[in-house]
Amino acid sequence: MNKIIITVLLIVSGTVATAQAFQEIDHYKAFEVLLEGGYARPAGNGAKAGVLLAIEPRFNVIDRITVGLRGESTAMARAGYQINNASADGEAGLGIALLATGDYYFTNRLVRPYIGAGVGIYNFVSVEATSSNGGRITVPAVTKPGGMVRLGVEVWHVRAGFHYNIVGKTNTINNNYLGITFGIALGGGVKEEYR
Repeated sequence: MNKIIITVLLIVSGTVATAQAFQEIDHYKAFEVLLEGGYARPAGNGAKAGVLLAIEPRFNVIDRITVGLRGESTAMARAGYQINNASADGEAGLGIALLATGDYYFTNRLVRPYIGAGVGIYNFVSVEATSSNGGRITVPAVTKPGGMVRLGVEVWHVRAGFHYNIVGKTNTINNNYLGITFGIALGGGVKEEYR
């Protein structure tokens, strides 16, 4: 946990130092809240796709760099593994992630492609799975540190993108997942004097 806090502090301090070095004119409002929903596809054989919802308060450090705190909830089946030559298909279970994030925008125009990353904690609840030989298997709950990389495009206050969450494995269960999201930013945007 201490390593994660130190990493987050280094990311934020590095972002602020970068902003001071660029000394850009600030055309965008400081605060916004990003609301997103979309498709969640867990990695691994037999895993089943689901949905995700996210909320992310963000601070525009300079026009091209934002930092935020993302809360994300998923409902997907992350089972799909082999034990004694028997595969298992899980039922949908909830996952919650809390991540410190940062994005870099490539332009300051109406259409703004971005790339970003995040680091934080992931928690997946325990679910039951049915094995191919008819038995029941418990897919255990897990809380792990992990990271996320993302890219996409923002047009005015509307945003669409892809993000891949790297959480690793719990025994033979792959916890990584892909998210395809659409969202809207409340607040933020270009300041009145620059419109």
